[in-house]
Amino acid sequence: MAIGIRHQPENGYHSEPTQPFPRENLNSRSLMRLPRTLTAVETSGFGLTCQANWFTLAPAIQAAIGPNAIFVWLPGIIIGMMINLQVKRIGEYFPEMAGGTPNYTTRMLKNYPGLGSYVAIGYFLSWLATLPISALVITQLIKVNLDSLGVSCPEALLAVSFTLLPFILTFSGTRALSILHAFFVLPTVGVLLIFSIYGLFWLAFSPDSPGFFPTTWPLFTFIDWAKWFYFGTYIYYCCDSAACFVADSRNPTKTLEFLKISALAMLPIILGGSWVLMRLATDPGLKDDVFLNVLAACQVLWGPWVPPLVTFLVVGTGLLSCATIVSNCPRMLYQLAVDGHISPTFAVVSRRGVFGFGLVLVLVLSLICLAWGNIPRLVAITNVGFVVCLTMFHLSLWLRRGRPEVRWPWWSLAFFVLDVVVLVVGGLAWGWEDFIIGLFFPLAVLAVDAGMSRIAFAPFHPSWWIQRYRNSSKVKIPDFVASQVVVLILLIVSAVAIGWIFCLKLYANSSVGLNLLVVLLLTVAFVGVAVACWTSLPQVISMDEAREGAEQLFTIALDAIVVLDENGVIRQTNPAAESVFGIGATGLIGSYLNKLLPGLAAQPEQWLSRSEQNLKLPDGDSRILEVAISDRFSQDASTTNQDLQEYVAIVRDITDRKQAQEALQKANEELEIKVEERTSELTHTVEQLQNEIEERQRIEVNLRAMQNQIVVQEKLASLGSLTAGIAHEIRNPLNFVNNFSELSAELTEELFEKIENQAERLDPETSEDIAELLTDLTANLKKINQHGQRADKIVGNMLLHSRGQSGHWEATDINSLLAEYINLAYHGMRAKEANFNITIETDYDNDIGQVEVVPQDIGRVFLNIISNACYAAHKKQEEMGSGFSPILDVKTRNLEGQIEIRIRDNGAGIKPEILDKIFNPFFTTKPPAEGTGLGLSISQDVVVQQHRGELKVETEVGNYTEFIITLPKKTAEIQE
Repeated sequence: MAIGIRHQPENGYHSEPTQPFPRENLNSRSLMRLPRTLTAVETSGFGLTCQANWFTLAPAIQAAIGPNAIFVWLPGIIIGMMINLQVKRIGEYFPEMAGGTPNYTTRMLKNYPGLGSYVAIGYFLSWLATLPISALVITQLIKVNLDSLGVSCPEALLAVSFTLLPFILTFSGTRALSILHAFFVLPTVGVLLIFSIYGLFWLAFSPDSPGFFPTTWPLFTFIDWAKWFYFGTYIYYCCDSAACFVADSRNPTKTLEFLKISALAMLPIILGGSWVLMRLATDPGLKDDVFLNVLAACQVLWGPWVPPLVTFLVVGTGLLSCATIVSNCPRMLYQLAVDGHISPTFAVVSRRGVFGFGLVLVLVLSLICLAWGNIPRLVAITNVGFVVCLTMFHLSLWLRRGRPEVRWPWWSLAFFVLDVVVLVVGGLAWGWEDFIIGLFFPLAVLAVDAGMSRIAFAPFHPSWWIQRYRNSSKVKIPDFVASQVVVLILLIVSAVAIGWIFCLKLYANSSVGLNLLVVLLLTVAFVGVAVACWTSLPQVISMDEAREGAEQLFTIALDAIVVLDENGVIRQTNPAAESVFGIGATGLIGSYLNKLLPGLAAQPEQWLSRSEQNLKLPDGDSRILEVAISDRFSQDASTTNQDLQEYVAIVRDITDRKQAQEALQKANEELEIKVEERTSELTHTVEQLQNEIEERQRIEVNLRAMQNQIVVQEKLASLGSLTAGIAHEIRNPLNFVNNFSELSAELTEELFEKIENQAERLDPETSEDIAELLTDLTANLKKINQHGQRADKIVGNMLLHSRGQSGHWEATDINSLLAEYINLAYHGMRAKEANFNITIETDYDNDIGQVEVVPQDIGRVFLNIISNACYAAHKKQEEMGSGFSPILDVKTRNLEGQIEIRIRDNGAGIKPEILDKIFNPFFTTKPPAEGTGLGLSISQDVVVQQHRGELKVETEVGNYTEFIITLPKKTAEIQE
């Protein structure tokens, strides 16, 4: 579903920047656009409507001025051909524009936006009036034939039905209407072309010919010429209608090229056909009756059996005219809305090309014209706006002379003068009242449009139509095929029933009965094709869109994709494959994949679903590729219904990633060596503290220096929080050691004093004092030893995490491992933030049991994620104050064949714009001194690549972030 959005120039077209219009230009703000769904054949069919309609006006002109009608048709055809070629040039510079000539005129009159809107609406009204006129012509034909059979004709019902008929199909989409139009236009134009060419040859060479040229020419005044030239402009000035669909066309170049063919077709069909009609339909009793004039000419050429053929031409051209009008008119309104000249509601269009609001307006105005029913006055009034638009079209070309899109500016000036004369002289010749009404009619429509935009009625505003299209695209009709069959059966039954009625009347007038049968068959065919397009076309379009989408994804994929046959031979590649393998498509197709990647087995069925392969490039360089193989079955009709195996290989160049991993691994190893050295020194320092209490001041100074060195090293990786936490925990027992060491020293001195004073004699009381002192000293020393062991245990935990080499696989209690690293992360955070406090909630599943993992690597993952969770919750507490309580929630679950660990915090969450980046190496939202941006990247590699698990994140901005780790329980294949 789309509102028109400006297309970029394509196929060598050039687009000109436009000046701002009075209303907001939808091109700059819309999320919707006119879909390019029509083929060149479908758009070309609309360009032949006016050629097929020439004989609807020719009898009236001929009845009025006789053979002099040729002097009306000849200059009109020449000007019409030049307009076609001029419109083709303009379309090349405005390929995004719909609506054709009237909207080109508005665009070229951009400095006069009010005038541009006026002339475009005038052109629109002249096209719109043709719809009820065509419906009335078909109804009159049916009435004449039914009256001959003595059957009453429901004129009003038929006229309304033929007016509504094209709208029923148009509301299903432009594509369906274009197919239906092409279905009728080709035979209709073909018959007219044969009539014209054969008639000219017959007039020139047949012995029964009345002569190629007339023997007499009646008197002919300039006013008569201007009057009937004005009357016929709709035919020879409108043969450029294919340009209306340039914005819909999948190939605008071919659509515009058809304007040349349309221009050339005017000579044999319109000019030649008019000449044949003028020379063969000469009976004054025929008057201006379309059916009788064409019938008379055809009977001279082909005999008395042609009434059904003439009926086919009249009804077929009427239906074609209706179909073209309901297609063109909404597009004119759409482009005016897109350019900001009328209400933006007219710019709303569905994905199927349905202009809902524009169609409703066209339908309402058509029914109003139909209710009026005065065809001559309707033509006289609406033709004023049409000729005014063409006059301004030629003037705009003259004003833009020198621009590359303008051809023959001096001819355009001459045509402008001619159009002004025809407008004034010819228009007034039809009646000055109708002329004045015609001048003000477009202004009335513009005033109605301005009023609608100010009325608070939902269908008058774009949002109502947009929501309607969105909802309708989600509706699924059950048993859709059954509905199609039922409708088609009803059509067939109705046609048969009406056919039987006609059969009962055929004996009285077989010619009339055949005419009515032709009308019936055309109408049923119109409705039948309409139903088929309406019901089946959406499914066909959906399949076509799905196919195009798949092909586009195949083409633009960043990874190399190759399709292989059952022997591993490459049959299809995408552009990325050429870049990865360093070979062109022609070189890849027909090659064996295992020849390019020697690491693959000989037979495709032996290939692993995922593997890493080495590729030797032609220039001697090498790459590391990750190859994923999937298979699908395809049916080959030439092999007696046997299934052939096809393989799809997705190849990704991971050379840079491998090199980065190696560099990171090397950096980690170097860092771990340094950490081990520092930890060893720290352990030695703790031992010295236990053995040399008297040197506590020196030890404390050394310890602070050691801690500062460790903090510097921690900035290079994620060990900072852990080492700082251990240093903090060591400081507490060391203070205890200091206090009790001083007391022990005093007690010892007191003991020695008593021993020295009473060395010669010792009484029982002294002995008791000595014993008590020794007891206290012993207790103090035990406490010193106890806290020393506590310090040793903390250091041991640090060592367990700091050993960076990947350990070996072993059965591990995940719950215990989690509890251990929660403790480490908590103390690490406490070391950095003295006011840090968090509520830790755990829910461990005791049925998990022992899981085969690499404890050191999985421990790093736990530490990184838990530390990030504590950091996020703490930052939110700093922002919100004491009213917020940080919570860390850790859960484990035993699933079928795997376990799940969920680590959740109630921090500020992760913003959508950075959610896709959190696993990228070196990406961090922390200040430079607080994070390296490697924690989550390494964690993902450990979980996904090493343990074949899954690491996901769920978040809601402002509320929480939850990391979900899934690990397989059986890892024998992974270890192998």
